[in-house]
Amino acid sequence: MYNTVLRVVNRASAVSSRRMYTTKPDVSFQELRQLIHGVSRTPYTLIDVREPHEVAEGKVPTATNIPLGDVAVAFSLPANEFKAKYGIDKPGSSQETIFYCRSGKRSQSAIDQVEKISPDLVIRNYRGSWLNYSENALDNKPLV
Repeated sequence: MYNTVLRVVNRASAVSSRRMYTTKPDVSFQELRQLIHGVSRTPYTLIDVREPHEVAEGKVPTATNIPLGDVAVAFSLPANEFKAKYGIDKPGSSQETIFYCRSGKRSQSAIDQVEKISPDLVIRNYRGSWLNYSENALDNKPLV
């Protein structure tokens, strides 16, 4: 019984420590749209973790593609190597790093990986992801 209780406590501790770094809630379509169009002045980096053949079908403007299988290695790179490989500055703690994929599952997996490597980052998930964006991108709702 003691071992079972200890495992439950350890599992709860691991879950709570994993989540303490994601300090902000998921990004909504409206919030992402405001970021992309410059209505919000929040500095951000948008990472698309889909595979290149998926990105070829379309992507959210301003996004950089880093496939899920490459995320851990990418975020372990020194800043100059990251920039040389992906063409953008390596995300830092002074901005939000937003991940998305097709439907939200791979982006959460990417977040779990990056939190272990760079716990100082402000990481968010656009859980609606590409499916949500592609359905709503052409609406004519005001940006504010």
